Amino acid sequence: MNIDWTFIATTSSAALTTLLGVVAGSFVSNRTQRGQRSWERQTDACAQVLRESAAILVALARLAKETRAQPAGTTVSAVDWRPWNDALAVVSLVADHEVAHSAHSIDEEIWRTHIALTREASTQDQWFALRDRIEGRRRSFTEVARRRLAVPGPIPRRLHGRPDPRDPVWVQPEPPSPGG
Repeated sequence: MNIDWTFIATTSSAALTTLLGVVAGSFVSNRTQRGQRSWERQTDACAQVLRESAAILVALARLAKETRAQPAGTTVSAVDWRPWNDALAVVSLVADHEVAHSAHSIDEEIWRTHIALTREASTQDQWFALRDRIEGRRRSFTEVARRRLAVPGPIPRRLHGRPDPRDPVWVQPEPPSPGG
């Protein structure tokens, strides 16, 4: 029997090359998918931080309005902290240090604002100043998150469409209530 070693070597090397290509392709594909899933988890966590911090701002605005109508130190807070704390926990778990640190700086400002609102009587101007400090931290968080997640395009100048505090819309009297 005559064995054609050239045929066996060629066939074997082709099979081995194909197998190595499949293994390498699988490795690269798996690594890419893991990176994509990680990016998606971080993006979702950052969006959750922005969403829940906006909800906290609404609750704090309500609290600020209540404190203006009551004596200092008598306001009881009805803020639901669970969703905000969940958002902080998730971003701390999946995001890098700089993003997590930036989220925690929002939390620090929220704490300071909440304490100020529940311990002191506040005016509308004080609320605007407190709110703007939180908004500044949210804007910084957005800048850090966009840079770390390599989001294309310019960073937004603001995160809301709310008129400036000096806009006349804020000082105009409220319309009369129906039937009143």
